[in-house]
Amino acid sequence: MAGHRSPVRERHDECLRLPHRKPDSVARLPAPAHRRTALSCRGPPCRRDRRCALHPRGHRPMKPGLIDKQGAKREPGSLSRTMDRPRIRADWVDSAKGISICLVVLWHTAGTELFVNTLLIFVRMPLFFFAAGFFAAKAISGSWASLLKNRCLNYYYIYVVWMTIFFITVVCVRELKNGTPPHISDYLINFVLPLEYLWFIFALALLFAAAKLARLLPKPAVIGILLLTYAVSVADGQWEPLTFATRMARLPLFFIVGTYAFAAVNTYSHPYRLLWPVTLAAFLALSATILFFDIDHLAPLTLVASALGIFAVCQFCQAVDGTVIAAGLGFIGRRTLYIYLLHKILIVYLINGFALMGLSGLPASPYLVFATALPLSLIGGLVLSRIAPWLFEAPWVGRPQSKIAASS
Repeated sequence: MAGHRSPVRERHDECLRLPHRKPDSVARLPAPAHRRTALSCRGPPCRRDRRCALHPRGHRPMKPGLIDKQGAKREPGSLSRTMDRPRIRADWVDSAKGISICLVVLWHTAGTELFVNTLLIFVRMPLFFFAAGFFAAKAISGSWASLLKNRCLNYYYIYVVWMTIFFITVVCVRELKNGTPPHISDYLINFVLPLEYLWFIFALALLFAAAKLARLLPKPAVIGILLLTYAVSVADGQWEPLTFATRMARLPLFFIVGTYAFAAVNTYSHPYRLLWPVTLAAFLALSATILFFDIDHLAPLTLVASALGIFAVCQFCQAVDGTVIAAGLGFIGRRTLYIYLLHKILIVYLINGFALMGLSGLPASPYLVFATALPLSLIGGLVLSRIAPWLFEAPWVGRPQSKIAASS
């Protein structure tokens, strides 16, 4: 019949007649009139954050945003709330961390011997710091006592433990093999000047305190200061090797921006996630141009290259979210601490083992070392975390092992 109206349509019309200031009355309507779906009404004529069975043409679905711990949608794109509101862990960020730790392991495997490592030099550590900053907002919004105990001192404790392990298993063995026994001063100096690859853990102990202090200043002022230090640090055009002071002048920018910009990146990279090949191609083209013309001393160009690389990774991770690729990368990304602490020791012994077997000259040997060191460091970290959890977190923190790995 022409005048017949379905019960669902009548329920929906009743929803539109309800006062906008009383959302609870909408929630009391019986199902399925207001069952939860993937869409949410936003804009005229209905501004309630409620799910309707029907969405008339005038209603616009809400853009993907953050979901807080109560399960309610937030308006996306707000940078000012990022450091002040707790947030749940986003799966795609774990994938991004998985990619970043893979790039770090590949770099420590072959360095500049592989052209791909040189090409990715503008994104490898910026991405690592940017991803670390994503989860720092909640910690730095708490009290100083909690921050110092659970982050700053905890990371310094982890650094001291693994600096000692690396010094004994690698440095001492290497020096004894070369006929020059190490002196105690060689060990003690590492308490204030970070040892080789462990500088990132040492830096985290400082960065959390610096990010807490940065909250005292306006965000534009903080970003301006960090941009200035970045420009000064790249003015010499030196990218490898770097001193710890140079790294701390160049990379905190990405850590702090990570604490500020999670909401914006989470929101605005999602609609363009399928364009990740375009962004990646733009990054690779710009990176190759900078290296070919030897203009890596120009801070604006290198900064744009880093931004493109980071954004390409974010787009890719959101594009593959929910797939087997994301599951694998996320599994690795939630355990970056284990991999980071163990991989360098394994790489040293694997390279020497390959040399003894006469395999070091093979073109594929760096990739074989990488493919062996990555899973071994992951498995070793999982085993050691059960046997000796104090290797990965200070005893005074006392969190479950699942949270220890996920907090890195």
